[in-house]
Amino acid sequence: MPTSSFPRIPAFRITLFFGPEVHETNPDIIYCVFNVKKRSWKGGIQLVVEIAQPHASQLKRILELETWLRNVLGHLSPVDYDEYFQRGQDLFLQYLCQEKLQLAIEGDLRQETTLLSHDVLAQELEDAIRQNGHALKEDLLAELDIPPVEEEQAP
Repeated sequence: MPTSSFPRIPAFRITLFFGPEVHETNPDIIYCVFNVKKRSWKGGIQLVVEIAQPHASQLKRILELETWLRNVLGHLSPVDYDEYFQRGQDLFLQYLCQEKLQLAIEGDLRQETTLLSHDVLAQELEDAIRQNGHALKEDLLAELDIPPVEEEQAP
């Protein structure tokens, strides 16, 4: 008798509320705000996830993000190029915030949490970006509706 399994329902429902934004009192901090609801919680929370601008720049350098974006967008008209390049930058910052939020969830995020400060999980975020950089770039391409880039293979 065949058995069917039900798809696993995620424990958290996460929605980007807004961001990335520059912090009002500290321009070296960018942040995104997420609505987070765990199935076992009675209600959800709004959670601010901060990233230090210098750290975001370092992560861009690690992934060679700007060079990569220039290459994948090079076929676009100048007007479209500028728009897509800026959108790619914003998406990257959102993904950094989402990745940091995911790290906090894996570390047992509590319902009382309202802020993941820029100095929390910084090394863990860098490690995750180094490990998952290729997947992040694929996600950026998908979000920008750009076909995947064929990797050059040696003959």
